[in-house]
Amino acid sequence: MSLYQLRRKKRLIFAFFVFSILFVVLAARLTYIQAYQSMELSDAQINQLMGEIPVTASRGNIYDRNGNVLAQDASASSVYARPDALEDPEATGTYLSEILQLDLEETIEKCRDETRSLVLIARKVDNEKAFLIKDQQIAGVEISEDKKRYYTNGNFASYVLGFTGTDHQGLYGIERIFDHDLRGEDGVLVYEKDGKNQRVPSGYQILIPAKPGNHVVLTLDSIIQHYLESASEKLLTDTGAKRVIAIAMDPGTGEVLGMSANPDYDLNDPRTVTQEIKDALVKELEGKNLGEQQQIMWNNPSVSYNFEPGSTFKVITGAAALEEGVVRPDSAFYDEGFIMVDGVRIRCHIYPRGHENETFLEAISNSCNPVLVETILRMNPDTFYQYVYNFGFGDRTGIQLDGEQYGIVPVNENINKVDYATKSFGQGIGVTPIQLITALSAIVNGGDYIKPTVVKETRSSETEEVIESYLTDVSRKIISKKTADGLKEAMENVILESASMSSKTQGFSMGGKTGTAQKIVDGAYSNELYITSFFGFAPVDDPKISLLVIVDEPSKALTGGSVTGSSTAGVPAVEIITDILKYMNVPVGDAVDFGRTDIVPDLRNLDISTAKEILNNLGVSYELNGTDSGNGIGVLDQEPNPGARMEENTKITLEVGQILGESDDLISVPNVLDLTVHNASAMLEQRGLIMDFQGTGGFAVMQEPEAGTIVPRGSIISVVFEHLPDNDIEVEE
Repeated sequence: MSLYQLRRKKRLIFAFFVFSILFVVLAARLTYIQAYQSMELSDAQINQLMGEIPVTASRGNIYDRNGNVLAQDASASSVYARPDALEDPEATGTYLSEILQLDLEETIEKCRDETRSLVLIARKVDNEKAFLIKDQQIAGVEISEDKKRYYTNGNFASYVLGFTGTDHQGLYGIERIFDHDLRGEDGVLVYEKDGKNQRVPSGYQILIPAKPGNHVVLTLDSIIQHYLESASEKLLTDTGAKRVIAIAMDPGTGEVLGMSANPDYDLNDPRTVTQEIKDALVKELEGKNLGEQQQIMWNNPSVSYNFEPGSTFKVITGAAALEEGVVRPDSAFYDEGFIMVDGVRIRCHIYPRGHENETFLEAISNSCNPVLVETILRMNPDTFYQYVYNFGFGDRTGIQLDGEQYGIVPVNENINKVDYATKSFGQGIGVTPIQLITALSAIVNGGDYIKPTVVKETRSSETEEVIESYLTDVSRKIISKKTADGLKEAMENVILESASMSSKTQGFSMGGKTGTAQKIVDGAYSNELYITSFFGFAPVDDPKISLLVIVDEPSKALTGGSVTGSSTAGVPAVEIITDILKYMNVPVGDAVDFGRTDIVPDLRNLDISTAKEILNNLGVSYELNGTDSGNGIGVLDQEPNPGARMEENTKITLEVGQILGESDDLISVPNVLDLTVHNASAMLEQRGLIMDFQGTGGFAVMQEPEAGTIVPRGSIISVVFEHLPDNDIEVEE
């Protein structure tokens, strides 16, 4: 073989190896792309050709037990921008910030941010403003369907319902606890776009629809809730208290029929710390920043507030003693006004007088401290503590509300005799309102502890079928029916022997127990600050309703004289129970019938498009007086008034007109007539107006200037408040 041929052969072999190596490298690279980068490259290609806009899913509605809507979604819009498609980012940002009332620099910065293909400018935008933006046909600005949460009556059941955040997620209350049921699944609009990232008008597009969330049905009854909130508002004013808490329960099922705490907050504006909250919780809010103050305002005191129950706890002590046979209902005692325990004098509430001769049940009715002390000292502490735990104290009840506390039951170790003795009348033990009413309801229902519930069921938003029921069975038997009947008799005598309370029963058989507890200030019991309470139930033989009313730091009694559970919480509680029994149409022993009654929603001061959508969703007919076209048009007044009972074929008349001024410095005076002091003040404060309180409290009967008047922001609005007569709410007999 010649030298030339040898060289040629070597070159061919070298070329073969080079091309073989290149082939292997290319094959490996192609395999890597196909196996590992195909999805990424496909997504990049799709992103070049297709754009997408998220579609917010409708949250499910929240209903009361009768089907009244308490929370629902109203239609709104989201505004997006594509920075690389905007011809003039600064001009676009300026326009959007003005019409949407956003921060100018922040909005312009979003429009300039070309590192992002799509930026969110604003959510929950009123459709009226969104349509104005859409009409401008600004290249690079997209409008998408959105939702905003609307609470039918603002402050109504605020601590139970809770509220949602900017991303439409539940943050507090039922909205948070049942967020996974309510929120649904968001959809998306996918569309074809050109090289400038603009939508091709005749291009391909597909909508993946959002799946709405499921509905949540509460055990609350709107009428009973209305009774509690109205009475709490009046009681707060009349006693000068710091706070009033009220819970109504069906003792036979554990269903919470109403839960109110006053002062409260507006669910449609939950981030504003109301002036009433600031005035009531001065010490709690002192030194706190806005976020911390909001957290305090949002806490539900019905499940989070720890307090010493006072004499209402004597029923628990009595139940343990009777069940263990330490005493009998007719056991004889003698009360000389005090009892000595390890050299410490524990006095009766009527000291220096005493009740003298009395039976054990009479001692419960008389709220006699010495007899209860003598009784508890006959019991083994371990046995007493076991009953305390069995009644649910020291542990969460498990109700479907956030922030529930355990209460405070000191450990039964090295406890001295005096501390043990005072626990017989509720001193040295911390309970929450929901714990106390659940425990006392277990006594009046015959001795069965039933886990409380505020949710009846969840339902499919598409088929209305029940997905899950939350009604609970008896958790445990604590005491016998015989013991329970004896204590019910003692509590019935509490009402019968009180002229102020028995005069309000209107013939219904009713039982109850008052409580008056000193508050601890700087580590010692105060002689000036009290927390008073009343637990009541009716009818006595077959209880359909139990009620707990708590008045925190009342400064004056309703009946004059000293501040006690009877003189503050007792009379209003009996009136509430009477109203509830009449509403239920329950003479003694009759079956409960909750009816099918609606509550007229508060539409005043809403923009007209939102008001219309709410009424359409509720299926309520309405008519408009005035023009409903133009910017800033809303509801000035309505008939019937908010909170009224809405019968079949009710038609709501809306007075519509200008609710916004022509500039930010001008504002339309809202209609606050028929609102409570708290709600009227909150509404005016929300508009940047100052309320001049006049009158005696209760409900607004007159305002000056009138609703609809355009005034400068910061103007003073005079509002006259008067208490309505006791029979202002019509109840079917």
